[in-house]
Amino acid sequence: MPHHLQQDTTMPDAFDTFFARVMQGTDITTQQALARVLGVNRSAITQAKNRDAIPQKWILRLSRVYGISPDWLEYGRGAARPAPLADAVSGNAARSAVGLAAESGRTPSLRPSMPASPLADLPPAVHMVPKVRARLSAGGGSFEVQAMPVGGQPFAHAWLSRKGTPSAMVLMDVVGDSMEPEIRDGDTVLVDRSTEEMRFGQVYAVGLEDAVLVKRVMRTPDGLALVSDNPAYSPIRVRGDELEQFRVIGRVVWLCRELG
Repeated sequence: MPHHLQQDTTMPDAFDTFFARVMQGTDITTQQALARVLGVNRSAITQAKNRDAIPQKWILRLSRVYGISPDWLEYGRGAARPAPLADAVSGNAARSAVGLAAESGRTPSLRPSMPASPLADLPPAVHMVPKVRARLSAGGGSFEVQAMPVGGQPFAHAWLSRKGTPSAMVLMDVVGDSMEPEIRDGDTVLVDRSTEEMRFGQVYAVGLEDAVLVKRVMRTPDGLALVSDNPAYSPIRVRGDELEQFRVIGRVVWLCRELG
């Protein structure tokens, strides 16, 4: 009886198939854009393509940033996003997407530009915090902002209320090591955008010109200082006309990280 060769479905798909799923499930359309999101050189993408091997850490980073199922991304199995996350980025939830930028000005505005909407079918005791496609730089690099939620995480409403205003909270991924050891590259932070009074010395997600940063905000005699926990990074001084380019997204009230 002849034996027919079949594809081993337990092995990850080839690079081209993987990249096709990346383009399907994200806004990435080029290998250069993929390298930028992964934080690697373009040559690393070429090497992965030549080897037909996808590093696991790439799968995990794309899963975190875009809220995609790693099993779907690597093997094509199941849905791209689990049902609760898929609901969060479809229909009315998508149309009520969270805005990231507060108004610029000499007096930073801490009011959210758009409230985050909990899912209608969640019990009252649970609130779904949307994860937005924003890569917050904890160094000094570029950032990508996409107002539409790409997923979400359920939290106890009472717990969120103790931290701030649940409807004004979003989850974002951090890129860079300037806030280590407290906040590390790849961590996810919970940002409360409703805080009306700045607490100097606390950690905030802030925008300065074309960068979004996670820093401790300190008052100085002539303006502000954005201070890194990592002593290898010097404080960023914001003063004079530079204050017009400074905006506060919100205060970081919690973080989580994946172990291993």
